[in-house]
Amino acid sequence: MMIKITNFRARVYFLIALLLCGSAFADESKIAGLVARGDAEEKRGHTHAALKDFRAAEALDPKNVGILIRIAQQYADLVDVTKPSDAAKQCAQQSLDYAQRALALDAKSAKAHLAVAVGYGKLTDFVANKTKLEYSKIIKEETEKSLELDPTNDFAWSILGRWHAGMANVNGVLKVLANVVYGGVPTASNEDAERCLKKAAELAPRRILHRAELARLYKIMGQSDLAAKEWQTVLALPAVEADDEKEKASARIALKLPANPTS
Repeated sequence: MMIKITNFRARVYFLIALLLCGSAFADESKIAGLVARGDAEEKRGHTHAALKDFRAAEALDPKNVGILIRIAQQYADLVDVTKPSDAAKQCAQQSLDYAQRALALDAKSAKAHLAVAVGYGKLTDFVANKTKLEYSKIIKEETEKSLELDPTNDFAWSILGRWHAGMANVNGVLKVLANVVYGGVPTASNEDAERCLKKAAELAPRRILHRAELARLYKIMGQSDLAAKEWQTVLALPAVEADDEKEKASARIALKLPANPTS
């Protein structure tokens, strides 16, 4: 049914409202398009291209938690491939900054808590040992908060598993510092690491990362047969994510296979 607006001022306000709605819909469409394109670039391993799209989306919607988390992840992914170390550290700090912005907007976001844990994890490569342990405490706390909110997140289980593995096998110097930071060496074991990593693999059985982390843990535990089995699974799974080929190369080295699988 058509609404007849006779008052001139009312007609003006009505037209302005229509224009604003049209602009809002246009922005939403553009944001959705940028995020979709960024997600596609991320799957291809094109981190810089994905970051460009997500940053463009952020400019249109700076308080969108999902976009902020995506940006945090891209900066985290750039850390290991960025030189020199000062530039890599800046990427790690950017990752943490965006994750903290997302968490400030939504304290109930499991992904935001996990992004904060990842940000601190990336920064550990650039700080002194005492600070590493201080960050490790935050990493565990934020990862556990993430799992409380979403126990189905395989990445969170993987990070918790790696935390247990790291703390269970920490060297003597760091054990002394752990007494200061944690008020005693935190409870951690290779068995807990195995449990968490197996949970991650159970939730995402085709994700190569979890199998590779299990293989590394089994090597630490002296269980070479189980490590070999996980590396063989890594080789059998299709490469889907950016680091999958790198993990396959690690598997070939561990299994003493030719670097080129066709050779």
